[in-house]
Amino acid sequence: MTTAAEGRETEGTGHRGAVPPSRERKGHIGPLIARARRRPKGRVYATLRWGGVLLFVAVVVSLVVSLVWQAAPAFRHSGFSFLFNGTWNPDAEQFGAGVFIVDTLITTGIGLLLAIVVGIATAAALSEFLPRRVATPLSTCIDLLAAVPSIVVGLWGLFVLVPLFQRDVEPFLQKIPLVRHIFGGSDLGSGILLASVVLAVMMLPTLIALTRTAFQGVSVADREAALALGGTKWQVVRRAVIPGASAGIEAAITLAMGRALGEAIAVALVIGGGVNYPHSLLATGTTLGSAVVSFFSEATGVQRSAVVGLVVVLLAFAAVANIGGQLLVRRRRRRGESHAGPDDVLSDTEREPVPA
Repeated sequence: MTTAAEGRETEGTGHRGAVPPSRERKGHIGPLIARARRRPKGRVYATLRWGGVLLFVAVVVSLVVSLVWQAAPAFRHSGFSFLFNGTWNPDAEQFGAGVFIVDTLITTGIGLLLAIVVGIATAAALSEFLPRRVATPLSTCIDLLAAVPSIVVGLWGLFVLVPLFQRDVEPFLQKIPLVRHIFGGSDLGSGILLASVVLAVMMLPTLIALTRTAFQGVSVADREAALALGGTKWQVVRRAVIPGASAGIEAAITLAMGRALGEAIAVALVIGGGVNYPHSLLATGTTLGSAVVSFFSEATGVQRSAVVGLVVVLLAFAAVANIGGQLLVRRRRRRGESHAGPDDVLSDTEREPVPA
């Protein structure tokens, strides 16, 4: 008995003192990479890689500089009021992006809200609830929707959704007592609400695909732990899968919002083209992207520079949205790593065995 116990103790001590195989493999990766870089092919690859990075940076910088240079006359003409003024009158040479910024934020916010609710629910159904023989073809169809051109979605909204909203949806919304003042005005069909719905449809494929991938990345151990505690399938999704995939969901929302901010053709076909601050969600409007599409062909002089200024404002909005989303994802990822315990950091091969 003493000999067996000493043998087990010696074996456990030897295992604890040995270097885990995964860490031993990680220790050999650095020298291999350095050796590969010293080879001629490795140096050529490194040169091409950094050359591609510098070329991309040069293209982006030249694009931003050229746009700002062309928009400078409008900024000098209107000053800071260009961002806040809601008047767009080419005859009086009054140009302000305020009304376009408000319409862009409203349509993007409502469309993103609709896309988040429908997208997360659809991704959860495809990943967690539906059988694979049903989820696989549906996922393929949703992925194909991302390849549909925006002009096709816009024409679908113009010929199908505009009559439907004018005949059925808008009269129904105006009869709801609590939200009647939000949906006031004439039943035109085209307007801010319809533009938001079209944006939501365009955001859904990206949001669903990335969210489904994030759900599939949640470990089986977390799901089984929730089931072992007596949770139902829905409780597992709500308490384990969605929190575990929160970083991926936030990244999906950021990418979807970036697409919604820059959409122009589809929105221009269904938003109505009004250049006034909206008094309801059924009112017509003009976003930054649709304003560029509508005004650029006939713009000359300072008006043309003002239209390019709208492009600069739109580019700034998209950059802020993407940078903010990336910072949010990184902060959540760091917070998750700081809250992780030793059992979460070490892999199964690195954990010490429990002594017998």
